[in-house]
Amino acid sequence: MKLDKLWIAALLNVIFLGASFILARDVISKGQEYDTLMHEHVQVLGFKDRLLNEDEWVLLISGKIITSIEDTVWLEKEKTSEVKLKAANESYELALERSRWIWYSALSLLLLTILLYAGAKKLFHAIGASFTSMSLVFLYIGIFAPLLQIHAYDEDLEIPIVIKFDEAAAWADEQLNEGVGWLEELSNTYLDYDLDLPEYNPLSFLVNGYQYDYSVKFEGRTYYYFQSKSVDSIIKLLYKDNNNAIANVILAFSVIIPLFKLFFTMLLLYWEKARKNRTITVILTLIGKWSMADVFVTGVFVAYFSFHSMHMGQIETESGVLLGFYFFLSYAIVSILASIMLWVAAGKEMQMKLYEAV
Repeated sequence: MKLDKLWIAALLNVIFLGASFILARDVISKGQEYDTLMHEHVQVLGFKDRLLNEDEWVLLISGKIITSIEDTVWLEKEKTSEVKLKAANESYELALERSRWIWYSALSLLLLTILLYAGAKKLFHAIGASFTSMSLVFLYIGIFAPLLQIHAYDEDLEIPIVIKFDEAAAWADEQLNEGVGWLEELSNTYLDYDLDLPEYNPLSFLVNGYQYDYSVKFEGRTYYYFQSKSVDSIIKLLYKDNNNAIANVILAFSVIIPLFKLFFTMLLLYWEKARKNRTITVILTLIGKWSMADVFVTGVFVAYFSFHSMHMGQIETESGVLLGFYFFLSYAIVSILASIMLWVAAGKEMQMKLYEAV
């Protein structure tokens, strides 16, 4: 039986949206939990609590003298940081698991829609509606789930502390020979006696290049910087730092314009009268011209953070994308597919209106 009404597609999409938003909230919650735990993991190994920790310095230097002394401060930090890191990875894995269920649900919705409306006049309307619902879910996760992360750290940081006795001995010998020269001058001037003493470097001879090495090694990682951001947190941070212009641009192209685009796409797909309204057609067409701006904004983020993923001396910097980026990118692609379905579903009259609007 061929379906000519969209109410079944609408019902399927409502069920999909309800189930997916429940899963999406869990994905975002686990993603934010991962972000919190990663910050706690980094805080334990932060340079302030390592390089400026006098207890760890005492144990490290004492261990150079008495090898049986262990750096108990580091051992405790290592244990705590590993617990935090493990919990963070578990949260992220749970987020990925919920994400897979959303993808399975989206694929099931698409396949079921095609099966039900195969050969029907409303096939492309129904597929477009499914793509629009999927885009809405992907956008929601893409905005609030962690998008990017970057961290800078040292691995097994070594701090050289070397006392060179030969330099001190050379300085002392120089002072000694200056004193001998003063005695010779005093003897020649006041005692009328030619005193000629040889130049000696006794301290340099005794030390003979001896130096004492107090260099210490901070085992494991020492973090200098860590950030994990979502689109939502980036916007909030920019407003907090009074970067309102940039925040407005990101808010517009990453949130407001995509929501308007999805709203008007759904309106034209479900409401026949809207397809005859030139104003709505023009609005959607104008919004469509900015359909890749959100991808550009995300690309700028990735390029900026990837630029910092390099090796600078001993400091390692790494950056990477998280699940929020993949959902935001998925939204961009699927929303374009929804627009294509709308174009195909529209009759020649509608296509002419869209063409004239362009």
